[in-house]
Amino acid sequence: MLDYRKIREDEINQMVAIRDYCFRNHYTGQTLEDFLHWAKVSKSIGAFNGESLAGQVMAFPLEMVIHGQLFPMGGISFVATYPEYRNEGVMKQLLMRVLEEMRAQGQLISVLGPFSVSFYRHFGWDLFFDKVQYRFPSHLFSMKKGDMGNIERFNYNENREQLARVKEVYQTYALKTNGLMIRNEEWWKRLEMRQPNASFALSIDQNGQPQGFIRYVMNDLTFEVLDQIALNVSAEQALWEFIRVHRSNFTEVIGTAAVHQSFGSQWDEPQFKKEVVHDTMIRIVDVERFLAAYPFQKLTKRLYLKVTDAFAPWNQGIYAIDSQSVIKVNEQEVAQEDCLEMDIASLSSYLAGYHELNWYRYHEKAIASERILNEWDRVVPKEQPQFYGHF
Repeated sequence: MLDYRKIREDEINQMVAIRDYCFRNHYTGQTLEDFLHWAKVSKSIGAFNGESLAGQVMAFPLEMVIHGQLFPMGGISFVATYPEYRNEGVMKQLLMRVLEEMRAQGQLISVLGPFSVSFYRHFGWDLFFDKVQYRFPSHLFSMKKGDMGNIERFNYNENREQLARVKEVYQTYALKTNGLMIRNEEWWKRLEMRQPNASFALSIDQNGQPQGFIRYVMNDLTFEVLDQIALNVSAEQALWEFIRVHRSNFTEVIGTAAVHQSFGSQWDEPQFKKEVVHDTMIRIVDVERFLAAYPFQKLTKRLYLKVTDAFAPWNQGIYAIDSQSVIKVNEQEVAQEDCLEMDIASLSSYLAGYHELNWYRYHEKAIASERILNEWDRVVPKEQPQFYGHF
């Protein structure tokens, strides 16, 4: 029988070994250094056969913005089990225990990149962001000269002091954009260690203030945009002009954007390859505390929410929500016709802004009368999320 517990710091070497085995590539150099750092600061749960690690899950201590409100978030990463222990319920036990640990740490939500959407949906995570990966051939760029304005180009070795202004732009954008992850100094260091050859272009306005940036690498004939943040359309256009003037150096630009932004639709030639990717899932870890912090809009009357959660039993039940408090109530105290009923996975993506409530009802993921649907629709913010973090 396996023993499930937190992984100690003196057992991190076993975390490296199982990661290398299960993901089939060995970390070395700065990538290994980065992994060791996050192994130390994360809350990691292991399945042990005696003193030997059989399976693991890591929860990075992070934050993200949901409709303008900061939430502590657990980023699930490096989920792995040796093959001889698979199909024995090990992963189920690991996920249930990491949910308990995240709750104890005050991480109210969790995000992960799934190897299988259906697998993690079963355990209460659900999709909440539609991402588009684009490939833009350089010959489709307009030949007309655009306005690049003032661009500061730098990298980690030259003019590094400009990185502080990039961080400022990102933070400003993240705090006003639903779904984005906050990048603390540890995360910026992680980006540098994983892509040390990246360069930056920073757009500066007439008042000397930074308004946008791209982080990018040029690999052979490909210009890869790793980050693209603009606080206004002038900065966005300036950054694309910066990319355009490189067109003799590459054959295509690749990057990611949010589907709901209709990326490229305003260009002269918007017909290029775009692939929709569903690779980001979210889960509420602690419903009661999450609802208490959630930025409901103009909540003037009490709402009732019935939640089902098979793997985090503390979430199961009925919640009474008003502008002053969120409390659990007995089922006998609430008429069924006054309740919105949702499972934890659907509720998580709904409150993150993925779809409006009628979409969930149509797909039989929400049960409520028309009156209750309208009441919830009135108080839940509508902004669709964006999320570009990778754990």
